[in-house]
Amino acid sequence: MKILGLSGGIKIGNQDGAAALLVDGQLVAAAEEERFLGIKFANGQLPRNAIVFCLARAGLSVEDLDAVVFAGATYERFEEILADFFAFQFGHAPPVVLVDHHSAHAASAWYGTGWDEGLVLTMDFSGDRKATTVSRAGAGGLVEIEAIHKPNSLGIFYSAITQYLGFQRDSDEYKVMGMAAYGQPRFDLDKFLAITSDGYQLQHQFVRGITPDQPSPSKQERLFGELPVPVPARSPGGPIEQVHYDLAASAQQQLERAVLSLLEHHLAATGLDRVAIAGGVGLNCLMNRSIRQHTAVADLFVPPVCSDAGLALGGALLESRRRGVEPETYHHAYWGPEFSAGEIREVLDRAGASYRDVEDPVPAAAELIGRGAIVGWFQGRMEYGPRALGARSILASPRRAEMKDEINARIKFREEFRPLAPSVRHEDGSRFFSDYADSPYMTQCFSATDETARDAPAVVHADGTSRLQSVHSVTNPSYDELIAEVGRRTDLPMVLNTSLNAYNDPIACQPHQALRTFFATGLDAMVLGPFVLEKPNRRGAD
Repeated sequence: MKILGLSGGIKIGNQDGAAALLVDGQLVAAAEEERFLGIKFANGQLPRNAIVFCLARAGLSVEDLDAVVFAGATYERFEEILADFFAFQFGHAPPVVLVDHHSAHAASAWYGTGWDEGLVLTMDFSGDRKATTVSRAGAGGLVEIEAIHKPNSLGIFYSAITQYLGFQRDSDEYKVMGMAAYGQPRFDLDKFLAITSDGYQLQHQFVRGITPDQPSPSKQERLFGELPVPVPARSPGGPIEQVHYDLAASAQQQLERAVLSLLEHHLAATGLDRVAIAGGVGLNCLMNRSIRQHTAVADLFVPPVCSDAGLALGGALLESRRRGVEPETYHHAYWGPEFSAGEIREVLDRAGASYRDVEDPVPAAAELIGRGAIVGWFQGRMEYGPRALGARSILASPRRAEMKDEINARIKFREEFRPLAPSVRHEDGSRFFSDYADSPYMTQCFSATDETARDAPAVVHADGTSRLQSVHSVTNPSYDELIAEVGRRTDLPMVLNTSLNAYNDPIACQPHQALRTFFATGLDAMVLGPFVLEKPNRRGAD
């Protein structure tokens, strides 16, 4: 059984196009279209390049597919549109199946847990006219027990605040989350998002152009109205003042209150204590921390692809089960392209780059990091999802607090309040974080121990937390060994890890994209497969 899941679309509001391929219930390939196009979010695109990659990875043709699945059950004429797309682009149209948007989100989370049963919560701006769903999951599959429809949406709430603070909705919500650590939640937002005994109620008179059955306003238009807060809206590019940080903190607190109220109600009603999350709101790692720490929650799972890119995986999983093939649990996020040493060398030679061959890239990178260099790390299969997890990463020692500001300023070209994440080996997690739990996908926050705050200040945010990645030798042995080798050289088995890209670029997928990032930014060195590039007169250079 060969099933290809897709996300994205043909309208400018559609984003996060991706493809995911299941063969006999097993995930074999998945990637986001933006990585191939080099255009963040790939708005208005069906994932042609990602489809080509997935099929090539499995050695299949379009004719081999049993079904193509798209999460858009209410999309008009979309079976016909997809059939025309495949016939035009590939010369053959496989059977097309449309599935519910939030059901696909739920499946993308559930089939990464390996649990016998649990509660699955999906939250986003909206999809197929729903904004939030709660499902009970177990041997019988996913059973939706509550659906909250647009415009009663936590995603709309947070996106309106994001725009009000002068940022781009559907892309910059994480900036608001980062700002929250610098503010005090002193603004009462109950008039905007009311907390009820069993959830929440968005007072949608404060947002503009949102109705249950109509498209949302474009991203160039205001989503917010006259919000009930004593803070004027910040113009994009304007100065960020303390009141803006306080509004961010207030919005973050209100989001967490709403989600916990909804969860408390359903956990009590079902008797379940394990929670899985998906949908764009699930990328809020501070909210995830509050859920994990709740006394009624025994375990929390947040998948590597909470965004709409995860719909490709979720849709394929749903269809596989519907056709009688129970999907296998996935255990990592490394489902994208990889490149041989010969392919990388060809790119380097074509660019006229100076480089040296190394027998093992791990000690080469560890030495550079130990000497204080900021290093690009391009190894193995690319990650599926928005987080760099040690395949397409920028790495550095977290020992100097100034390292965060340097990377934000001369490599990422972004706001100084943006935090950077640590990668630690799973077995060292409890040493560095007091409330540690396995977090392989960098989707949760944890409190830093005194040792971490003292010895790794570059990865500890203003609120004393870090959005960490747990690294396992079984899923990424070279990255696990790199962190261990850094520890042997520096007595600190931890690296600062951020994505291999510059501001507004997608994560580098191919060698030429990594090379462009190297030469266009302040990176000191790059380790591409078994090749090392270094800039003269940079830290860590010989």
